[in-house]
Amino acid sequence: MSIACAAALLAASLAGCRRPGAGWLEPLKTLEPGGTPTNAAIEDLKRGIDRFQAEVDRKVNAAQNLGVYWKMLALKYVDNGMYGLALDALDEAVAVYPENPILFQYMGVSAARAAKGLVADAAEQARLYARSEASYRRAIFLDPSYVNAMYGLSVLLALELGRPAEAEPLLAAVLAREPKNIDALFLLGRIAYAAGRYEDAVDCYDRILAARPPDALRDRAEQNKRLAKEALFATP
Repeated sequence: MSIACAAALLAASLAGCRRPGAGWLEPLKTLEPGGTPTNAAIEDLKRGIDRFQAEVDRKVNAAQNLGVYWKMLALKYVDNGMYGLALDALDEAVAVYPENPILFQYMGVSAARAAKGLVADAAEQARLYARSEASYRRAIFLDPSYVNAMYGLSVLLALELGRPAEAEPLLAAVLAREPKNIDALFLLGRIAYAAGRYEDAVDCYDRILAARPPDALRDRAEQNKRLAKEALFATP
């Protein structure tokens, strides 16, 4: 899509959010103290609407445009691996769009990636991991079917925080929605193998192979399955 087309669509969407003058009166009346406003109070409200409507629309449009800017900046930072700066931009975007689950998912990714680079600062690393977990959970709260957030949180719990048991229900939820999600199956197989549940691990790798993944993933699944079967047969 061209920049001109995108700008036109954005302008149209913002225009659709504007409340016509007549549409302001009833909502404003509900904010008046003491119940039903007097006729004089209603006239004051009408004058206020005439005076401030254009300015209110301008400020809302400016805030929405600023929100788009922060989202674009955050995505660019993430694309370039600049996760600390991405977090700053995402904070600004969330201030404009506090119920956007995708922003919180990106916040979870960025905080976790930033934490991995802080090997010499355990306290700050722990803070960022905690922020990542909270961000993923907020994304899932806002959209309980959000697969990317559930998978991201499961990776964080299993591989970074040492809490694989908490990751398994999330992976089960991912696979309930996407039964052939290869990434989720690999992680679930890894968790099962580490817990000594070798049959479960073999089942995960069989499911991956049944999905006919690309050659590299197929080879990896076959190797992991072979290791799980060897461990299973070696178990007394």
